[in-house]
Amino acid sequence: MGYKEICCTLGTALDNDFIRTRADQVEMAQDLTERINGVADRVKVLDGKVTKLDERVDRLETKIDEKFEQIDARFDRLEDKVDGLDTKVAAMQGTQTEMMSILIAIQRKLDVDKPDVDAASVN
Repeated sequence: MGYKEICCTLGTALDNDFIRTRADQVEMAQDLTERINGVADRVKVLDGKVTKLDERVDRLETKIDEKFEQIDARFDRLEDKVDGLDTKVAAMQGTQTEMMSILIAIQRKLDVDKPDVDAASVN
């Protein structure tokens, strides 16, 4: 075998290795592309689910806000009622104090005008 044949054989072997390496790279690139496309599809599905969940959360937030507004309105009405009751209780306490003062004055008047029953019965 001469140099020419050895060089041709080496060139052919190197060319075959290069072609095999290039084919492996193309195959790996195809696999990566398929995997990337699969991930992209899954991301699209997840994005759709997230969008639906976001819409549901927005609806729930709206419902919760409406309920809080109703509760706030009820609480305001209750506060008004409690304030009214406080006013009535204060008025009743004032009236009760006046009535007690009148009763004490009547009792004192009766005690002063009342003859001493015990002293009269002894004599």
